Parts: sequence; structure tokens; C-alpha cells
Amino acid sequence: MKLKEKIDEIYSYLEDSSNFKAGKVDKVYIPENEEEVCDILEICAKTNKPITISGAGTGTVGGRIPLEGDILSTEALNKIINLSPEEKTASLQAGVIVDDFLKYIENFNLFYPPFPTERTAFIGGNISTNASGEYSFKFGPTRNYVKRIKLILTTGKILEIKRGEIFEKNGFIDYGIFKVPLPSYRTPDVKSSAGYYSKDGMDGIDLIIGSEGTLGVITEVEVSLIENLPPRFIMIMFLKNEENIPQIIKKIKGKKDELEIYSLEFFDKKALLFLKNDFPFIPDDTCAIYIEGKNEIKKIEKWIEISEEIAAIDTVIGEDPHNYKKLIDFRHRLPENINSYFKKIGTTKIAVDAAVPESKFEDLYMFYRKIIQENSEIHSILFGHIGENHLHFNLFPINERQKEISYKIYEESVKKAVSLGGTGFAEHGIGKIKHKYLEIMYGKQAILDMARIKKIFDPYCILSLDNIFPKEYLKLV
Repeated sequence: MKLKEKIDEIYSYLEDSSNFKAGKVDKVYIPENEEEVCDILEICAKTNKPITISGAGTGTVGGRIPLEGDILSTEALNKIINLSPEEKTASLQAGVIVDDFLKYIENFNLFYPPFPTERTAFIGGNISTNASGEYSFKFGPTRNYVKRIKLILTTGKILEIKRGEIFEKNGFIDYGIFKVPLPSYRTPDVKSSAGYYSKDGMDGIDLIIGSEGTLGVITEVEVSLIENLPPRFIMIMFLKNEENIPQIIKKIKGKKDELEIYSLEFFDKKALLFLKNDFPFIPDDTCAIYIEGKNEIKKIEKWIEISEEIAAIDTVIGEDPHNYKKLIDFRHRLPENINSYFKKIGTTKIAVDAAVPESKFEDLYMFYRKIIQENSEIHSILFGHIGENHLHFNLFPINERQKEISYKIYEESVKKAVSLGGTGFAEHGIGKIKHKYLEIMYGKQAILDMARIKKIFDPYCILSLDNIFPKEYLKLV
């Protein structure tokens, strides 16, 4: 086991992609096996010392950053334990870097579909936040690919949970060593990462997925894989009119199976300004629809027809390896440029992360458009996973007055998404930044239900405190 205590050694563990600044830590434990994980948890339990699980630092809500106590980093739990090409499954430790895993299984003509956008993430962080990337439009969320989780509890007990073995029954999930009551709320039927997962008849493994490190330490997972993807192409269609985007997307999604779409994204006009320097081919005063599909001549021809039907003023296609890679960079460069921008101007990015049912997407989209028009003095952009009825609405306030307005916009956006049957938190989780907004979505009783569940898994109340809900709620149940 490695131990870091010097400030220059531990400072990097107080950072992630959220720009959260309130972190404080005494020491960082780096266990190299499960026995050492158990030893660390025993020490912290006996001394009532809070301990926060740390992944790769790609999160956006401060989840790995403690407000007190110690850190348990999973970075040394980085072995791919087993790969079965025949069964299309892999077992691996929580600290395996997703990009390393993707490259390894590619040698066996296999692919892990829900890989997150930030490929430097650890697989454990990927699963503990239910994070996924651009291919979730076609393949669904991370939880669909998780077959088994090994979870070490603060009591020292080890739970090995396999999909298909434990289910909610009569309001409880029976894990053998304890029963957990199903919360009073239900997770909406949209892309969602809003607290503990809750569905009637749910599989017990799904409570752990997306629990943000609050229930136990994930040390090992087994995931299902698919055959490697066929050659793909990327097309970006540039349009002048942003108003009719929902109708265009609805038309495209009506042909989803026929066109074999892997990714369907949107960038508004202001979002494209962040990319203009890197990609000078972007026409002025345009928004864009970005798709990735199967690289077949007939399918490309159909997309060109669609481009003409929707009156795209320009279309860029990447079908050869060089141009495909260039347009993949187009997709991934925007979040990088945004993060650089808000650090440069020294402000906080306020990012709405809502998703709604398909029938309600136009309502949410027009709600955003109205806010943008009425608050033109605040720099904002709208982009992201439009195929999943999920856009990122980012605001960049430059003074206290704008910041106050932006937080009101954030709250109203969460309320709007919830009123439409959706979620205010589609993929980034809650962490330490979005507590009060989760309560807006579910109500105080639901937060108390989550605290009650955490106390069953973590009776010492020391693990990843202040993730999902403030630690004060643990005193109320």
C-alpha cells in the first residue's frame, strides 16, 4: 500500500473537471489489492475518519474531492483480470483506464459500447456514475453492460452482486446480509443520473451503479462486450435556422434503424464559435447536426438526401480514416475549449444537464431558446446528445449579478425538465455541487430515503460523504 501525505503529492487529488475549490484532505491511501482496501476501511471505521473514493478525476461534480478526512484512490487496482472472447465478457479492477481497456479488447475484435466521453476515466468511476458517451444513443446506458460488481463495505464485508440474481420484491431488495427498502421515488424513464436508481422490480445491481461511491468501494466489475464496430463515417450538417431543430431531429430519428445511427448530436451557433479557430471550415452564423453512422455508400447517399431536404447550407463528411479522426476531434474538442474558456475568464460554468421524454423534447428546447433570447447579456451555449433528448445548457456569468440570474435559470430548468417527466441530471451525477437541485426534483423525503439506504450499506457513515446529499441528512434518519 502506498500512502501520500505531503501537500505537493496530494494536491492533484483535490481537482476534477468541476472547478470545485472546497476540497480538504489529510492523506491519500493507494491500495494495491482488496485486502488493503479492507484494512484502510477498518482503520477509518475505528477512528470515525471520513474517506472518499477517488477515481481518475474526470468527473464534473466534485465527487472525488473530500471536504474532510482521507482519500482512497483506486489507481493501483488496474488489472484486467479475465477476458472471454467467446462469452463476450471481461472482468477487471476498478482502476483500469477505460481507454486502455478499449485498446486491449480491440485486439480480440471486441468493443465496450458505453465508454464515457472522457476515455481517461477509470472503469470504476464509469460505473459508479453510470457515465456514458456518444454511442449511448444506439447502445443505451452503462448499467445495461454491467454483469457483476464486487463491493467492499465499511464493515469489512464483501458483496459480490451478479445481474439477474437479486430483485426488488415487496418493497425491499434482499442482499443476503441485509435488506434495503426501495425509495419512495422512481427514477424517470429517460437518460438519468439522479441519485440512487429506483424502479419497481429492479435488479439489485442497479442500486450500486450510479451511487457515486457512497455505498461501498467498487474493486472489481464484470462487463458485457459486443463485436467491434464496423467502419463508420461522420457527417456534420450546418444550418441557419435553429428554431426547427426539434422537427428535423424527429424526422431523422424516425429513420434510426434504417440509417444505423451510432451518434446524433447538436451544436448551436454560439457553441460553434468555440470551435471556429480549430475548424475554420465552419460556416458563419450556423448551427450543426452531427451524426455518426455505418460507412456504406447507400447509407451515405441517404444522408446526403436528408442534408438537402433540411436545407443544410454546407455538409462535411469524414469517411476515410484521416477525416473521420478529424471530425471525432470536432465532437470532443468543444468540452475542452469550454473548460479552458471558463478557467481563463475566472468564472464558474453553470451547466444544466437535463433530459426529458421524446414527446416533450421540443418543449424543453424552446424553453432553453426563450431563456437565451431573454438573457442575451449572459454568454450561453446549447449542445450535446440531442438524440437522447438531452442537451447541455451552459451559462458563463461574468459578475455576481449574472451569476445570480444564472443560478435562477439553472433551478427553473431543473423544474421544467421534471415537470415534463424528465430529470435535471442526465449523466454527470450530483456529487457535492447539485444537492439542493436534487431535492427540487424528488423532494426531501426522497433524500431521507437515500440517506437511510446509505446507512444500511455504510453504518459508520464515513464513505464519500456529501456526495448525492449533504452528510447532515444522515443524522435525520
